[in-house]
Amino acid sequence: MKKIIINCKQTEKRIAVLENEELVQWYSSEGRSSVVGNMYIGRIEDILPKMNAIFVNIGLEKNGFLRFEDTIEGKHPAKVNQMRSQFQKGQYILVQVMKDPFDEKGAKLTTNIELTGDFIVYLPNGSMVAVSKKIQSEQKRNKLYQLGRNELSKEQGIIFRSSCNDAKESEIIKELECLKEEFSSFSTIKQAKVQLVWETNSIWNKVSKEHPFHTIDEIITDSIEQLDQRFKNSVSCKSYTGKENIFDAMKVQEQINRSQHKHVWLKNGAFLVIESTEAMTVIDVNTGKFIGKHNQQISAFETNMLAAAEIARQLMVRDIGGMIVIDFINMSSKKDQDAVRNELINSLKNDRVLTKVFHFTQLGLLEMTRKRTSQSILQATYQPCETCSGLGLVKTADQIAFELERKLWEMSTSDYEAVLVECSKEVAELVMGVKNEHINRLEKALLTKILLKVTPGPKPYFDILRFGNENELKTLI
Repeated sequence: MKKIIINCKQTEKRIAVLENEELVQWYSSEGRSSVVGNMYIGRIEDILPKMNAIFVNIGLEKNGFLRFEDTIEGKHPAKVNQMRSQFQKGQYILVQVMKDPFDEKGAKLTTNIELTGDFIVYLPNGSMVAVSKKIQSEQKRNKLYQLGRNELSKEQGIIFRSSCNDAKESEIIKELECLKEEFSSFSTIKQAKVQLVWETNSIWNKVSKEHPFHTIDEIITDSIEQLDQRFKNSVSCKSYTGKENIFDAMKVQEQINRSQHKHVWLKNGAFLVIESTEAMTVIDVNTGKFIGKHNQQISAFETNMLAAAEIARQLMVRDIGGMIVIDFINMSSKKDQDAVRNELINSLKNDRVLTKVFHFTQLGLLEMTRKRTSQSILQATYQPCETCSGLGLVKTADQIAFELERKLWEMSTSDYEAVLVECSKEVAELVMGVKNEHINRLEKALLTKILLKVTPGPKPYFDILRFGNENELKTLI
């Protein structure tokens, strides 16, 4: 049974995916800084024909950079010298990010929009039909070419991805219609202001793409009002109204906490040690407290089979990518090695990220790769610890501020007028927000005055000191 737990009541949105009450993946709205694929209504700030460049304000720190050949107009060689007549300063245009900002450079932009689905890439202004080279059947390729010509107007384009090989025609058409509708919804926005209109890597988009709604049995959320409309319309949702944070009440937080430790215990008393370096992740399987009822080889095989299934789950939960080396307990039997390898492969079948498992080396190590799509959960939520010269990790100020907010929400039913919180400077700045906007919204929602006592410390932290009368608590700051 697949269950989705959604914590969207506070600033940080979190979604956990459970299968038979066991955490298999979780997502956070923070920690994923890439804007590639995002679409914006941008305002042209400058046009430099000699540099073949158009600079567009899309609301980021630096203006985006749009080459004329990356525009719809620039696809036609005869119009290359007409940049100034095609674009003017102050003009609002729809753009998509091709590359993230880097150092002193702004984001690289295009007006040739692409919308990617499970089966296709829809090109509203693409004027082409293409089929993935991985689809080798000539009959299938011709069928897809014909489908593209039938379903698209002359100016539109489509790329059929390799997943179309096993897809039904009705599924492909349904996805195409959805992408057309999505593009229409923001391409017709008339409001003349810089704004984000499509966030490719939003938490809602990511979850709905990786976990289709028909595979979900139950959704439980702490705020129906803030839930994405697609989730409300597709799956029956239950509302959680308890005082305790929903992740704590549903035993999700303790599973997340365990996934951030390098030691992972198996059901038989054995354990894994998971350590990541810049180059790769190394996983060591240890017998630990497990002695076994059989001889040493049988005990090693039993432990390795349990470890293979747990390793697959940990890779998904931690979102570990790149090269991975697994040191299973030594097995002399080639048959046992093959069985453990097959168990790992089978356990990875539900992983939406591309994985490749190689064979055991002469040293008894199993090598594999998992496509790196973004930062791991650990990289996104922790930072190097300055007090131990980078040998350990501490939570980022963002994460500490989110935890403080969740704690305050849990205490929101108290009758006290104010709460006094001691915290580090960086946490205080995040809680207050720009011009105190965030703390003002929080106080209004909680009906409680929040007093911050800023105290220097070696790492981001907070401590809720006491509740009481506002004037009395102010004397303690």
